[in-house]
Amino acid sequence: MNLRHLPAVLMGIALAALPVAASAHSELDTSVPAEGANLQTAPTEVVLTFSAELDPDGSSFAVTDPTGAQVGTGKVDLNVAARNILRGNVSITKPGNYRVAWTSLSLDGDQLKGAVTFGYRSSSPPNTAMPLGPDLPMSAAGILLLAAAILLVPRRELLR
Repeated sequence: MNLRHLPAVLMGIALAALPVAASAHSELDTSVPAEGANLQTAPTEVVLTFSAELDPDGSSFAVTDPTGAQVGTGKVDLNVAARNILRGNVSITKPGNYRVAWTSLSLDGDQLKGAVTFGYRSSSPPNTAMPLGPDLPMSAAGILLLAAAILLVPRRELLR
């Protein structure tokens, strides 16, 4: 193989790996209450729906009130055939912002953690902005893609 084709080969490998890396996790699809919602009626239940089947032994959530006190928990709903839903009751009485901290464990062993925030009669709705910087992990495919791009830039500059 000619070394000048190496960047293109690396780029192809990186692109081919992206769907595999994305499908390996059971990611959060939807939440009830919805992320960032400011409800006028206190919910009695929280439901999180994920993209794939969850391991019941490693998947759960906890809901905390504005003071950090736990007001509910949830686990895999075994009555749902797809086993991709976390469900649990909550006891919400005080206005403010609430946090649902969840952990999902896929059947292949991949674990993800995240949080959903919502308000109940909150005077300042929850901040749902996605964090930037080192909190965002880079997958192996992303690293390969970045390396391939770096290798391509000098090559293009030489051709000019």
